[in-house]
Parts: sequence; C-alpha cells; structure tokens
Amino acid sequence: MARMIPSAIPRFCSSPGEKDIFARLKNEPGTNDWIVLHSLDISHHVRQVAGEADFVVIVPTLGVLCLEVKACRSLRRANGLWYYGGDPQGDPRGPFKQASEAMHSLRQQVVRIDPLLGRIPFWSAVAFPYIEFDTASDEWHSWQVIEMRRFRRHPIATLVREILRNARSHLTSRSTSCWFHETEQLPDLQQSAAIARILRPSFEFVEKAPDRRARQRADILRYTEEQFAALDAMAENDRVLFLGPAGTGKTVLAIEAARRAVEAGNDVLFLCYNKLLGLWLSQQSALLGNKLTVTTLHQYMLAVASVTPPADAEDVFWRVQLPDNASLRLLDGHSDFGRFDTLIIDELQDLLEPAYLDIFDIAVRGGLNSGHWLMFGDFERQMLYGQDRKVIEELVRARLGTYARCSLRVNCRNTPRIATLSHLLGKLTPNYSRVLRPDDQVEPVITYYATPSQQRKALVTVLERLHNESFNSDDIVVLSPKARPRCISASLTEQPWSERLAPLGETLQGRIPYTTIQSFKGLESPAIVVTDIEHLDGELFSSLFYVATTRPLERIYIIVHETAKPDIINALLDGPKDRI
Repeated sequence: MARMIPSAIPRFCSSPGEKDIFARLKNEPGTNDWIVLHSLDISHHVRQVAGEADFVVIVPTLGVLCLEVKACRSLRRANGLWYYGGDPQGDPRGPFKQASEAMHSLRQQVVRIDPLLGRIPFWSAVAFPYIEFDTASDEWHSWQVIEMRRFRRHPIATLVREILRNARSHLTSRSTSCWFHETEQLPDLQQSAAIARILRPSFEFVEKAPDRRARQRADILRYTEEQFAALDAMAENDRVLFLGPAGTGKTVLAIEAARRAVEAGNDVLFLCYNKLLGLWLSQQSALLGNKLTVTTLHQYMLAVASVTPPADAEDVFWRVQLPDNASLRLLDGHSDFGRFDTLIIDELQDLLEPAYLDIFDIAVRGGLNSGHWLMFGDFERQMLYGQDRKVIEELVRARLGTYARCSLRVNCRNTPRIATLSHLLGKLTPNYSRVLRPDDQVEPVITYYATPSQQRKALVTVLERLHNESFNSDDIVVLSPKARPRCISASLTEQPWSERLAPLGETLQGRIPYTTIQSFKGLESPAIVVTDIEHLDGELFSSLFYVATTRPLERIYIIVHETAKPDIINALLDGPKDRI
C-alpha cells in the first residue's frame, strides 16, 4: 500500500476518476514504499500564477510522476482547443501540456530547495479512466497515456512503473539529459521522503495560550452580548425578573443593566450574595461612577447599620439581627431610604428571605411593588443554602408584586461538551435550548480515586497537565464541596505543587487558588478542577455538581471517589433525555 497524503480522499473532491485512482493507489498491491500526494497546489508555476497537480507519485528507484486525471465521458479537440465532456469553452493547453508544466514547476521547486535532488527523474502522464484514447501526436509519447482499457486491465502499479521506465529510457537516449544516469536507482527512500516534505510539508502552529484566552473571552462576551436583546425586549417594563440556568449570561446582563441605568442618570443599587462575586462586580463596575453602589447584601447591611459582625457570628446574626438593624436605620432617617432609582439584584435565589426583601423594599424608590428593579436568578439547581423552591416561588409572588418575567435558556459560557456534562451530572431539566460556543473537541475528564494519597496524586497530575498546556496559575481554580482544612488542596504535600496552591481571597502571587464550590458561584475560570466528590446522593450534591461544572470556559477535570463511580456512569448513561 502506498502512503497517501492526505490519507483519505477529501470530501470536496468531485472527480470520480480521481477517487477511483486514489483508491487503487492506496489499496492495490505493488505500491509499498510509494508516497502519493493528491491535489497538490503549485504556487510557483512556470506559466501561471498558480496551478495544481492531481497526483504526484513518488516511486523509489524509478522517479516522480505527475499524473493529470481527465475523468470526462467524451473528449474532442478542434481548432487547437480541447473540449472535455460538455464544456463549451475549450482549453488551449490540453492535458499533456498541463501535466508537463505542473511537473516542471514541481521539479524546479524541489531542486531550488535541495539541489542534490536534481538527478532524480520527474515525468508526466495523463489518465483517461472512462474513455479510449489512442491518438498519436508529437506532442506526447504514447506511453504517457493511461486510457480506459489499460486502466481496467492492469494494476495501477504496473502502469506507473511502465511510464517511469519509459521516461528513464527516453532520458538516457537524449544528449541534453547528461545529468541523468540510468544506473542510479533514484530516488532512494530518504530522498522520496525529502521530496514529499518539500512539496507538502507537515507543520503545526499552536495558538499561544494568552492569545487563545483573549479570543475566547472576546467570543464569550460577544455571545453574551447577544443576550442584550433580552434587556431591550424588557426595557418598557419597570420591574423584570430574569430567570435562567448557569451560563446564560445573567451576571453580564446585570452589569449591562446597571450601566444603562447609570447612563440614564439613575442612582443604582446593585447587590449580590456571594462575597467573591461582589468583589468582581465592584472591579467590573469601577468606571461607572458614584451613582452606582455595588456590593454584597451583607456588606451593604453592615454599612447601613454601622456595625461590625462578631467574630463568632452565627446564622441568626446574618439572617435576622443584621437585617433588622439595617431596616431600622433606613426607616430612621438614613440617607439611603428610598434613595435608589433602580435596584439590581444578582443571585436572587440566595437572597429570598423576608428580612432581605424588606431591605430592598425600603431602599428602592417606590418600593418593590411600584419601584424600578431588575432581578436575576436561577431557581433550578443553584439553591445551595437549604431553600425550598416552592416556598421561594410563593415568596416571590407575595412580595414582588406585578412584574414581567424573562426566561434565559441559551448557554453563552460553556462549550457544548461541558454544557452536556452539566446537564447530565447536575440534572438540569429542562436543558439549555442552545449552546452558542463552538465545539472545541475537548472532552471533560473524570478521574477516580480510592485513598487520599491517590486523590492528591490525581490532582497533581491534572495540574501538571494544565501547566503543560500553557495554562497560567490565574487560569485555574480548584473547587471542593469541603472548606479548608478538610479539602484535599489544603493537605497537598507534593512539591512543588503544595507551594503553588493558595486559598482564594489571600495574596496569590502567581499561585493557583482553591475555594469551595459555594463560594465560587457566579464566577468562571478557563480551567476548573473539582475535588473531594464522594457521592452524588441528594439534591445538595446534584446542585453542587451543577454549580461546579458550569464554571469552566475551556477545561474541566473532576476527581471523584470510586464509590461514586456507579452514580456517575448512571447519570451519564441514563440522564435526562432532552440532551444537547
């Protein structure tokens, strides 16, 4: 079998004759050690701006044959023009001159790059696989023709060798071919490979990691901005509730809504639940000016109430005492009472407590029932703090009054394969309606462990792999359902990686951050590594899986205890049927 380059006939090839010859060169015996280049473009053509050779057949010990294929069912020449099939135009060059010019162009290119290959014979021929062609002319040698009868009766290897042997005999008989020596059986195998490399070199150019990530972030922003149509569609409504699963652009929409409200001259209060998300939102909104107040709800309440949380503050402080103090301060003449023209809430699902809604109601001009607000939430799988969905939906109906509702189901963050993983392992139902990002052909990776040492080894292996793929420290986040010191990242002892990890929120100085899945809600990273997954039982772990698997932009690695392997396999095989 010959080595075909490319190894398969391209789908764009429309010539049945080329397909037939390609298959015979590839599959028939007698072509061992041959190298065949199909559809070779010629940028330095002897007579044209550019040209093409249908086949370049490199045969060790004999030479190089440029084979032109004319798969026409009829052929005529009149007034010096060649007409193939029903072609009305006519070609003045003809197939033999076309093949000869291609051959001379390729030989010049080869010899220019490597003059030592100049003693290798190059020749040309024409194949007419579907018609009989027995016309003689001084313009070609009869042995340069492969017509239908010979094509069907003889192996392709026999026909090619016969042409090259005749070409070698012809060169020997010509005094102008003093460079050629019949006794030299060229090319040898090394020279054959060199000719193939010159004519069709293999190469690989890899997009640099920073450039790739900059392009991807620009693409994601562009895909997310397509969601701005949702803001435009809801612009006439004073109160809008935007609901959608992770990755549908809710946070970016919230930022855009804040920008539009500030540009309209409004005082805007922009609140979320997650501390890390609040910090990121502040950074993203820094240039919008002092008419925008952006922070977490708890930081806002602390500022309003002018209190410092106790070092051992329990849940009752955050859910009851602090909201009550902040409400009393607002009602007792605080400057923020009814101050804000627009209220924007991100992560609404985590802020639906009656006491929190009281803060919203007091701060926005006109209150929740008559004021101007936009709220963004995910009531499907991101409720990690014990909320009951039915109770929450009832609270929304009771407290938010009359509002417009907008559903977001288009994923603009994740690649299709990551989105599918989130759908299956996170039990997202219904699924995303569309995924805007193209398929990058990179599969999510799930690794299983049995002991803590095996999990540490698996984590190191993943981090080394990402490092080798040019991911920087700030491109990677390690997530766990466990906080330190119980998470595996906090107990990593393997050097140098134990020195390269640090809790998110501390001074990283080029180290890879790790944190809990809950703390990373609303954020994203090019690469996410999920650790300490011990089982998938219950709604909480399904929700954690959903949050974790919707964070990555490019890569996701999940390290799972082997006891959860059956649950993972069942989720992947028997997951919801409305798959992407």
